[in-house]
Amino acid sequence: MKKALALILALVMVLALAACGSSSTTTTTAPAATEAPAAAEEAAPAEEAAPAEEAAPAEEAASEELFYTDDISKDGISVEGKKIVYLAPSLDIEYWQWVEDGVRLACEEFGADYTTLVAENSDAKQANNAETAVTMGVDAVVLSPVSSTSCASVLDPCEDEGIPVTIAAIGSTTDNYYCFISADDYSSGYDAGTYLCEQAKALGGDSIVVISLPLDRDNAKAKMAGLELACEENGVTIAQVSQTKDLTVSDSTNICNDLLTAHPEATGIYCMYEQAGLAAVDCLDIAGLTGKIAVVSSDGSPQSTKYMREGLMAGQVVQEAVGQGYWAAVMAFKAISGLEADAHVIQTPEPLVTGANIDDPDIQAVLKLTYPASAGDY
Repeated sequence: MKKALALILALVMVLALAACGSSSTTTTTAPAATEAPAAAEEAAPAEEAAPAEEAAPAEEAASEELFYTDDISKDGISVEGKKIVYLAPSLDIEYWQWVEDGVRLACEEFGADYTTLVAENSDAKQANNAETAVTMGVDAVVLSPVSSTSCASVLDPCEDEGIPVTIAAIGSTTDNYYCFISADDYSSGYDAGTYLCEQAKALGGDSIVVISLPLDRDNAKAKMAGLELACEENGVTIAQVSQTKDLTVSDSTNICNDLLTAHPEATGIYCMYEQAGLAAVDCLDIAGLTGKIAVVSSDGSPQSTKYMREGLMAGQVVQEAVGQGYWAAVMAFKAISGLEADAHVIQTPEPLVTGANIDDPDIQAVLKLTYPASAGDY
């Protein structure tokens, strides 16, 4: 059912993605729900619009059935003693630590060695790390890029040296990679949006606000496009979209407070990343608005799991951080072993978790690939 919905929704995504975003931190006001198709255009000035090739992942998803990590074959992998490097955008937030943990788990399972090089959210340092990886003579690279447009600084030098690259979590505007372990971001944006619209209407309103990832990332564009369709279908207005600068709780708190001040009529907040959801719950508590504005977030952590169990967070589309690192490493191993990729783009599931379904066995299985057991309870 999920795959079918994802395929149908992906057909709409082609047009929606091309209209989204700039890379700078922006605050925008969306039109009424009846004008929803134009909302993405207003997210950034025309001269800052993303280049046309950034719609390619949507076109690919629309033209073929989505392939999921559940169907990856591990047969024929032989990488004992091989070296891979994980190029991380940062390790300041837990999400990337958990992606790294997935890489580590895969390497331990298959007997490969790995090193992590951190870009500290700098495109220039990411490029330097790619050159370092080439100099090290690694057998493969797992990349979580700083931004979609910066991938070429890693992919091109690795391609020149015959080093395969797999990408975890954030898409690329160029496609010279072996495999991209993505998440079903469009469906997650749609599912989260549909649920949030229901919650917002139940609280007596018909508008929401958004704390967004930088919209120069393909995953952010996909989530936004799914959200916009859900709001259009449910007659809910996206009153304002604000992009984060650094994905910290501090920055997210400032954004949330500004949104609450500017739009007291809003009865829902869509948080596109973990720290935004945590910040929103805390902001509502301090403002005395708990229970009056619904929060639906993304990614997943022990704290957000706790908030959902306590009813402070209405729901969350969880994303397999550990799973993305693990499967990106497994696909790197297949490349080293001379095997063909199962698919060029492979999705991890991104189900909607609420207080009502959090103890379902299938949800618990996804949570175990979202963050490691060492981080906290599921």
